[in-house]
Amino acid sequence: MIVFYQQTEVNKTIPPQYEHYKKLRCIIDCSEIFIQKPADLKLQSATWSDYKHHNTIKFLVAITPQGSVAYKSQLWGGRTSDKHIVLNSSFLKHLNPTDQVLADRGFSIVKEAVMMKGCELVVPPPLKGRTQMTSKNIGETKKVANVRIHVERVIQRIKTFKLINNVVPVSLIGMCDDILTICCAITNMQGPIVKEWDEGI
Repeated sequence: MIVFYQQTEVNKTIPPQYEHYKKLRCIIDCSEIFIQKPADLKLQSATWSDYKHHNTIKFLVAITPQGSVAYKSQLWGGRTSDKHIVLNSSFLKHLNPTDQVLADRGFSIVKEAVMMKGCELVVPPPLKGRTQMTSKNIGETKKVANVRIHVERVIQRIKTFKLINNVVPVSLIGMCDDILTICCAITNMQGPIVKEWDEGI
């Protein structure tokens, strides 16, 4: 089961690692699944991922601070940018004013869209134009990285299922959205991803 819990519900059981983010609703990231090369040239182009150097399908995932999958977008061709997926999926519709959303530096390009919802996008300080990071920026980057890693760990769990861990054949691509939803739901039934939460601290 995939539930996008409200900020008030999240905060009732938020793990201590997130003490710096009092209004955190979710942590987001995009991921890709390898697919067989389509015969259609347009589909080949739409699914080609320059990042993975392979044909892929791509999705956005949001997790709660506790480590459960709260949201999974529809699937997009691997050529689709993270920005396009955030802006054109239903993700932003789930946000409420004052929500904090934590993400990697690459999601800075959607900061304005998140702010227009009355929310805050928490990302590491920018590197552009800097030859050396300040001690303050290094500290902020570490704070974000230390908690953002949990979304990567959840994605790893989702992708342990054989159907999406290997190259998906063209014949299954039409069912991949449902398959991925099921994988996310099963992932939510596994043990906690945050160690301290698992120990009941």
